[in-house]
Amino acid sequence: MAPTSMWDRTEEMAKRHDQGSSTWLKLADDGDKEVVVFLGEPYPREVVFLDGKYEPFTEELRAKGHKASLRVAFNVALFESKEVKVLEQGVVFFKQLLQIRSKRKLEDWAFEIERHGAARDKNTTYSILPENKLTPEQQAEFQALPLHDLEKLYSGDEGGDDLGSYDRRSDGVVDPRTAQVIVQSLKALPRDAVDRFCQKFGVGRIKDLPAAQVEKAKVFVEALEAEFNGKGDTSEEVDPFA
Repeated sequence: MAPTSMWDRTEEMAKRHDQGSSTWLKLADDGDKEVVVFLGEPYPREVVFLDGKYEPFTEELRAKGHKASLRVAFNVALFESKEVKVLEQGVVFFKQLLQIRSKRKLEDWAFEIERHGAARDKNTTYSILPENKLTPEQQAEFQALPLHDLEKLYSGDEGGDDLGSYDRRSDGVVDPRTAQVIVQSLKALPRDAVDRFCQKFGVGRIKDLPAAQVEKAKVFVEALEAEFNGKGDTSEEVDPFA
């Protein structure tokens, strides 16, 4: 077996750092994997995919012929670091997890989740395999971890230290350091994602983002990254990063 190159090691380290700075557990490309412990209750949403994003499913959309799909969010703790992340998956993943749950208690195990399929591949699947049997002490430690309020997270209302804010002021605009972090994240996304960000927060430039909106903005960026898998281009029409 060929030795691991510094490129491979650095790529793995970069993925770890990316996971550490995000609320979301991102398995963005083929072969990406993580060992996690499932915590708390799932949070299901009936949605429809419109204009490049998931929208809540309504009777009005039903009348127009749209069909609902199920998205389910979970609180999961990374086995190594015990950081609590949010994992969102579809109905196929949920049914797999239900089958596993019928055979063993989820809280007794850490599971390896692996992605099979490249970014944006519609045929992507995920495997869920038991990796480590937890001791009673480990179970108690994981179950005591604070969870994300999934309902508030999806409504854009969750905030707090877990979002890693650099700025908690209630007036003025975003500080330059935080603005640069947001800019770098958005530059990796398609132009549509950037436009949605600017429209949601009513700004033409990232540096004009109100400081009071920083927490919600960072959660929204993470949601965009989860949706677009961190891939895409931005056009040169109007530069919101100026």
